[in-house]
Amino acid sequence: MNKTLKALEEAYYMAISLKINREDRRDFQQNFQKQLVRELNFHFIGEVEIYSHRFAAEKHGDFQKWDYLVLIPVHQVDQADSMFAQLSKSELLSRYETIRTEMLVTTPNSTYPVPGEKAQKRKISPFYAVEYVDVHPPYLNEFRDIMITNNGPAMRYIMENVGWCHYFLALETTKVYAHHSDYPTWNQIHVIGLYPDALVRYKKDFSKGLALAKQITFDDNFERLKKIRTMLYKSLGGKVSDRDK
Repeated sequence: MNKTLKALEEAYYMAISLKINREDRRDFQQNFQKQLVRELNFHFIGEVEIYSHRFAAEKHGDFQKWDYLVLIPVHQVDQADSMFAQLSKSELLSRYETIRTEMLVTTPNSTYPVPGEKAQKRKISPFYAVEYVDVHPPYLNEFRDIMITNNGPAMRYIMENVGWCHYFLALETTKVYAHHSDYPTWNQIHVIGLYPDALVRYKKDFSKGLALAKQITFDDNFERLKKIRTMLYKSLGGKVSDRDK
């Protein structure tokens, strides 16, 4: 019998979105993580996570795509400002174009960083979708409620019973430290670890998860989401720390 997954509640992350020239990407993937750890070792817990944006699955707006998302688990939130100050002086980060640096917190009942039993038995590595979501400000509370009561539980059902989702991080922006004016803004970031069968099973399994959680249909749920948020940029790619340690 599968164990019930427990949501990660009120965990904070510093996120850095970066655009990097093609000729610099190899060096970035091989060296950035360990160099950043040396610079910030007293500020974070756990492992710095780096996600590459290889392909755009969705993109709404006239802007250049960016290439990487760096997530840093923050151990002490009250040190975030000093952490950003240190990042601002970083020679390491000065090599690349920073799109945005922000603080985020996990959405309640919606973040599951530990794979379920079925995913743990997979023989292949997952790929990763990163979603930059812009929820229209009047509907932020409604979007959060949908994540808490609908989408988060549906993803947990999939992770516990189906196994094509490796993990799911749902994060809400709490503070923007810096944002490049040439790029659009957002207020949510979702990171989803996926296996290939997700592409054919997604709607069926998510529908069942929604029905069990809220007795709402897939179409009704996502029709409402389309009205209150924009999927600004959704990328498919990999996790650098899985490939290049």
